[in-house]
Amino acid sequence: MFLPLLATLVVLGQAPASSEAPLSVLIAPPEAAGVPSHIVSFAQEHVYEQLKTEGLQVVRASELSQRMPPAQRKEVLGCNRLEASCRITLGEAAQADAVLIAELVQFLSGYRVGLKIYATRDGELLAEHYVPGVREDQLLDALTQASERVVPRMRQALRPSAQAPVVEAPPPQTTPVQPVRPPPTVTTRRSNAPGWAWMPAAGGAVLLGVGTYFYLDAGKSYRELTDPELMDPQKGLALKDSGKLSQNLSRASFALGAAGVVTTGLVYLLSGTKEDDAVQVRPTASMGPQGGMVGLVGTLP
Repeated sequence: MFLPLLATLVVLGQAPASSEAPLSVLIAPPEAAGVPSHIVSFAQEHVYEQLKTEGLQVVRASELSQRMPPAQRKEVLGCNRLEASCRITLGEAAQADAVLIAELVQFLSGYRVGLKIYATRDGELLAEHYVPGVREDQLLDALTQASERVVPRMRQALRPSAQAPVVEAPPPQTTPVQPVRPPPTVTTRRSNAPGWAWMPAAGGAVLLGVGTYFYLDAGKSYRELTDPELMDPQKGLALKDSGKLSQNLSRASFALGAAGVVTTGLVYLLSGTKEDDAVQVRPTASMGPQGGMVGLVGTLP
């Protein structure tokens, strides 16, 4: 009775793994001539974190440099990345499936941000994406956008079997057409505004003030982040995370505050003493460099 059990265990032990190892990518030195070094460092670090969130094994150029002796380091990392042989050498040295090269070019209208991914096996281009006219405060968002475009194309080229199969949708079921009847006319009679109608506006004003505070705090973090004298990468990452959090809180506060003010406006607009009250009031919203403003324009009933 133990022989069948032993045979089963041997077969299970020899069965291959059902899932493939994740793709590995080397982040090669970027093409960023004339761009400040602190901006290049933050861009490379952001690309590294973005690729990690995509489930890839990522190798930095600095990590690859530490693995090699000085002579080989100069030969490998100093080669011309425009040549396919150089990209093959970089990928094989890092034992990576692909090589990613970021591009940052500064123009008068802003930066042109791009990501290019090459296959290690032949050094040929797998995917690329560029975002022109990018301001400094938009660099990280542009790099995220480029990463989201090139990574799926790389996976499709290197791991086509891992792509989800295309499932055809079933044909739509035909149902008899019912005649369309016009909805009945409903006459709404307005009544006086309730006593609590001012409360959403009061809460909205508080939230708008909170949103303005976080908006200014995000701007402060950005100015410190773009300071040329900032040399500490850890402090830079902390400033980046703090600025993103303040920016998200500012947007949420502005949205909720505007909703509260508009709610109060609508309550007053829909309240009146007659059915024929003419309402010529509309909500307005505007954003400026120091905060936002929401209000009502017109005559309340």
